[in-house]
Amino acid sequence: MNHLKLFYDRKSINLDITFRCALQCPNCMRQYLYAKQGIKIKGKDMSMKHFKMVVEKFDEIVFCGTISDPLFHPGFIDMLAYLKEQNKLAQIITAASQKSYDWYNRAFAANPDAHWTFSIDGLPKDSHKYRINQNGKKLFKVMKLAPNARWKYIIFKYNENDIDEARQLAKDNNIDFSTVLSARFDHEQYDNSYKPTKPEFILPNWQNQ
Repeated sequence: MNHLKLFYDRKSINLDITFRCALQCPNCMRQYLYAKQGIKIKGKDMSMKHFKMVVEKFDEIVFCGTISDPLFHPGFIDMLAYLKEQNKLAQIITAASQKSYDWYNRAFAANPDAHWTFSIDGLPKDSHKYRINQNGKKLFKVMKLAPNARWKYIIFKYNENDIDEARQLAKDNNIDFSTVLSARFDHEQYDNSYKPTKPEFILPNWQNQ
């Protein structure tokens, strides 16, 4: 099997387009690999020139940061607009809440076909317990405005009993809802008495932002 050919024949690719993020999620690579060891996070924003070169080769662009949140790229809205212009799919996975409502509305308008996944782990009032610096209540309001919105809910001990309420909240607002057991977290972080129903999916590390 020619693995190089399989790589270049892919129709979708994930991009980590910046080095910036305002959150301090404890099990994020940004924290445990860099911040906790006093290592400066290196990197730069992806240029529009290089972005267009990638878009030329793929049908779908996924924006899911490993050490960043895509919303903090200064040209992110322009990237969304370009994907719309090129009739390419855009999928955004974000946990940031620091942008203004006006910014979010401009982003949604730039590409109404984009699919947005919001990582809010628990009820909006509690999500900051892991998503440090996230305003869950604000982000939930943003999620209600987004086109093609999905709520990604990583299960922790602090939120394991709120899943049904969150799922109903999503249903009431016409938002897709998915629970996630992340490969990142040790099982001891969960209540041993908790026997979850099968999550909608289990994501690999790079998507568990």
